[in-house]
Amino acid sequence: MKMKQKGIAPLIIVAIVVVVAVAGVGAYVVVSRGGGGGGGGGAGGDIASATSLSFNVDSTAGGVTSTMTFKAKDIGSSNMKIRIEGTAAGQEFKYIINGAQQKLWIYAAGQWMDLSSSFSEYWGTWNQAFTGYTGSLSGWTGGTWTSPDGTVTISDIVVNPDLSDSLFQP
Repeated sequence: MKMKQKGIAPLIIVAIVVVVAVAGVGAYVVVSRGGGGGGGGGAGGDIASATSLSFNVDSTAGGVTSTMTFKAKDIGSSNMKIRIEGTAAGQEFKYIINGAQQKLWIYAAGQWMDLSSSFSEYWGTWNQAFTGYTGSLSGWTGGTWTSPDGTVTISDIVVNPDLSDSLFQP
């Protein structure tokens, strides 16, 4: 019985990885296409030149509803570190993508998994999405975008928060 449980946890984690990637990139697509949106609800500021950033994203894209908190440090460098926490399709998850260490950890089904062998793939996807968010959000203070692809609400934008390096470790 235990062998079956060990085999199930990685399958759950892989399913969550796919759902989160679809939700996060789907939200980025909605934002980058400049769907209709409004102001309100955030700190705004000069996001384009931020070296660290924190914000929340609630989205419905591709039939997936997700709530995510993004935190990033050393933005714009190969040492950028990203932490993403939230729920997608009813499943809780945490991602840590550490560019300085070229490591990827995912927390799902009650455990951390080191998926660093897939670092390059996820770094490319999330680095592009995060760069898109920071470019699209520059000078913006929050609100909701809508497009044929879905809706995205971005809130609680904090420019240059003090983020500890320990936040980017499992």
